[in-house]
Amino acid sequence: MKLTRKLILSVIPLLFLGYSSVLAAGIDHFEVKLSPESAEVGEPLDLIIEAVDKNNAIVTDYNGTILIFSESDPETELPTILDENTYVFSDTDQGKITFENAVKFKAAGTQDMHIYDLNDDTVLGVAEVQITQKEVEENIDIDILSPENGLTIGENKINISGTTKKNHTIKIIINGTTEVSTTSNDSGLYEKALESLIDGENTIKTQVLNADEEVVGESEEIKIQVESNLPQLKNIKLTPSEVDPESGFEIEIIANKGLVEVSVVIDDVLTKLEETEEGIYKANIFSPKKAGSYKIDTVLKDELGHETKELGSSNLVVNESEHNAADIEKETETPVVINEEDPEIIDIKISGLKLTKLKSKSVLTWDQVSGAENYAVYKKLTSGELEFVENVVEPRFEIEITGDEIQYEYFAVKVVTKTASGELVFSDPSEITKIQTGPEILILFILSLFIGGFIFMTKRKA
Repeated sequence: MKLTRKLILSVIPLLFLGYSSVLAAGIDHFEVKLSPESAEVGEPLDLIIEAVDKNNAIVTDYNGTILIFSESDPETELPTILDENTYVFSDTDQGKITFENAVKFKAAGTQDMHIYDLNDDTVLGVAEVQITQKEVEENIDIDILSPENGLTIGENKINISGTTKKNHTIKIIINGTTEVSTTSNDSGLYEKALESLIDGENTIKTQVLNADEEVVGESEEIKIQVESNLPQLKNIKLTPSEVDPESGFEIEIIANKGLVEVSVVIDDVLTKLEETEEGIYKANIFSPKKAGSYKIDTVLKDELGHETKELGSSNLVVNESEHNAADIEKETETPVVINEEDPEIIDIKISGLKLTKLKSKSVLTWDQVSGAENYAVYKKLTSGELEFVENVVEPRFEIEITGDEIQYEYFAVKVVTKTASGELVFSDPSEITKIQTGPEILILFILSLFIGGFIFMTKRKA
């Protein structure tokens, strides 16, 4: 609705007769700005309105209703969010509102924009802008910066961006039919999220429009390939399929070639496999300590971000140990005895244990053992038993310091060696080492002070 100043102001008392004032205490006038300060006919501008006091400070609790109109150009295109040329400030506005690319003047010359409070016409503001006659736009350059032509993506959406003349309407055409629109900013940049791509090949081009919605420029067409197929697990093989506790076995997975990650989870322990041949992934793993049937979960990821998770892809059977509990207890107290055919591997022990505490993690290191296949790390339970955690190749074990309570846990390390017959042998555990897994009390104290101070300041402001 286009209204002149005199007519609008004459109907204000009639429209709002009997309504209580919603003026915030201290408001003096409105600061109004049109950006940019000069533009062409039909070029979109930003309209910024601030409710301020006598010192030009924003009145953040202003929630009045304002009237917006141009006296110099009644045909001016105003923000579409307006209701009969009015806008009601909300608490979230905090006394300031910006209408981006929302005003278009239809005539050249010095044009104005008036703002009035509907409950008090002495509270007002005005801004002026120089509007020039638009140049004849026969051909405007427009380019697509991203995505690049020929790109392959793994989902049916992507962000597009490019450059053209500032403050112009941009039409984006997908596969020759689907059209979406956006607007270039003051620097001539435009961007838009596209969510209607199809599987396979997609074509995208952009067009720039003038004030009369005529196409005055077109980009080169680009092609985007969408491959949304998930990685597939084709086969999983365990060698052997049944093992003794803490025994080594090989796992082989056949899947899509070139995956960035192939992992298995057995008894809550994650192990990554390596691609030894195209589409064939392998790893050597140690079985859990306790007998039973363990489900094997798999995780497959490709370079496009697709992920396939399968729970219970296979099962690992861990047989009962031939030794009874007493023999096992005795075995943990007796040094490992290696086959005499391997005289160079006899009394194996972990030495040089060193614990380093950092801000975010604890690091346990020890001396390298010649001939070791790897090292098995264990955590001591409250019952006194050692629970297997993971195998590490290097003489180093790291654990993150997490949670909100000071916490310590106890760990030990065994050397894993291989005899001439290929049998894996575990050494005695190292001495039990106390490792911090929760934050220092000083960190918790500082954190509690920070939270307490924040709550105190919040209450004071309230």
